[in-house]
Amino acid sequence: MKHLIVTIALMLVASLAIAQEHLFVLVDVSKSVSKSELQKAKDVLENVLTGTQLSHGAAVTQGKEQDLPLFALQQYDKLAIATFGDLNTSLQITPNPTTIQNIGADVETVLNSITWRPTDNTTYIVLAKARIAAYAKKQGIDQYRLCIISDNVQDDYGPNGMPNYPNNSTQELVEEYNTSTNPVNEAGYTRIKFSRQSLFALSFSPKVDISQYYPPGIPKPNTPTPIPIDTVKYPTITVISPRRVKKGKEYEHGAATLNVNWKCTDCPKGIKYNVAVSQYEGGKHKEVRKNVSANTVSLELPDGKFKIRIYAANHANTRSDYTHVSVSTGGFGGVLFFLALLGAGGAGYYFWNKNRGATATTPTQKEEDIFSKADQQDTSNNDDYF
Repeated sequence: MKHLIVTIALMLVASLAIAQEHLFVLVDVSKSVSKSELQKAKDVLENVLTGTQLSHGAAVTQGKEQDLPLFALQQYDKLAIATFGDLNTSLQITPNPTTIQNIGADVETVLNSITWRPTDNTTYIVLAKARIAAYAKKQGIDQYRLCIISDNVQDDYGPNGMPNYPNNSTQELVEEYNTSTNPVNEAGYTRIKFSRQSLFALSFSPKVDISQYYPPGIPKPNTPTPIPIDTVKYPTITVISPRRVKKGKEYEHGAATLNVNWKCTDCPKGIKYNVAVSQYEGGKHKEVRKNVSANTVSLELPDGKFKIRIYAANHANTRSDYTHVSVSTGGFGGVLFFLALLGAGGAGYYFWNKNRGATATTPTQKEEDIFSKADQQDTSNNDDYF
């Protein structure tokens, strides 16, 4: 009997461990959303997590209402919430999951742990999602549920579209998130809005799979793991030319004009691209070409080494791609060639002139008499004139 009780207890513990889910909530506190929208979103989020009726006239506008129970929390699930917006706000995302015991009380406590008020001027959505993914990976979590409360207006490159990340590791965290070689599979979102015309929404994904994603600082395993088959096909950008190479193995280019070409597999019609250029050696040239509709762009670059990243301007789940190039127009070499050519010409003239002097004939006596007489006549004429 004792062994039976122990076995049942172990089975219960195992079932609880298997059933345990992680839900991360990201709340946009940029000023593009209003305080009233955030307050209503807080109430509706509590409705969804506790499995109660939606309030404030909220309704499912994308996905099915029958999917909402998928996001209701169960006992022993883990819930974490964080705000994102400006660079500093997004960099401070450090999830602290709470194990749910009393669903109603614990959900209320977690939601009250942040300030639901817009304070920031920019919106770093990808950085926020990358911070969550990096945390989950370090904790050994390969799958989790995700809720994003936002108007989905991205500004990952700060004012005027220029990156202002504090260090290379932060920039790499953003640029390596959900690429073709480092995928993050986000299952389709169910969206709740207060108005169909509004951009503001509560977006719920039932599964974010990061089993094949490795953020900076976590090396990929030596043996490849099969990528799970997913019914959702994610648009994928792939650089064609210059070919994709990593930093330290830059593609050598010998002209100031560089044509960058790429393809996009499974991309929706009307997709537009942003092309970000960042110089990391030889200068500080930076630029972002926004809303490029073609799959090619022509860049004018000074000498130096550059990272060029192509990402979707209007489809957040599209996997980006990048390459590194080293531009050397040969300007100094041309100057050396001109100086060498000038020196060769001078030397040739010197030897030609020297040889000409050596072979010149000495005037005859008759010629001397003629010139002598001419000089005497000229002198006489000049005296008479003056």
